Amino acid sequence: TSTWTVVAAGSYHSLAINSDGYLYSFGRNNYGQLGLGDTSQRTSPTKVGTDTWTAVAAGSYHSLAINSDGYLYSFGYNNYSQLGLGDTTNRSTPTKVGTDTWTAVATGRYHSLAINSDGYLYSFGLNNYGQLGLGDTTQRTSPTKVGTDTWTAVAAGRFHSLAINSDGYLYSFGYNNVGQLGLGDTTQRTSPTKVGTDTWTVVAAGD
Repeated sequence: TSTWTVVAAGSYHSLAINSDGYLYSFGRNNYGQLGLGDTSQRTSPTKVGTDTWTAVAAGSYHSLAINSDGYLYSFGYNNYSQLGLGDTTNRSTPTKVGTDTWTAVATGRYHSLAINSDGYLYSFGLNNYGQLGLGDTTQRTSPTKVGTDTWTAVAAGRFHSLAINSDGYLYSFGYNNVGQLGLGDTTQRTSPTKVGTDTWTVVAAGD
């Protein structure tokens, strides 16, 4: 029986890192989001390659993971370039994203966010509601820097995003039809917008 340190859940698939640092995946795999080189679903945890990993995130049909060297890898559905690889081709095995090193990742339905080792936030993928935080609604095919702040934590919902900056303040951006940005209204934002005056340590976002 394995012990585990990190878990992530997508819409229909799951990812987990065990205490030895190995990545396992299970569930739906129609777009290769399990990273196993095929599109066959798995009903129990199945080891992904031989690398060791420190962080993982699961979107609706895609996955991101940071390996022990700090490099970012992506796999699964890529119709909106949410894998950050400069194209819209699906991947069924972990594929390296650029050459930066990273500390945190988050995945929404069709968009992705990552904090690099300098603390800067990058985003890529679908941006129809401004969920990339780049001041517009234009899709990005590779990681694109969000402003000049540094950040410590990030989370992505279906079409919105949350992030905590290095001063501990919470910011939100993207779709806001039911007030999921926490800003007291239902107006979408295309750039990170400060939520109140409290400081925060952890964030999470649902569908």
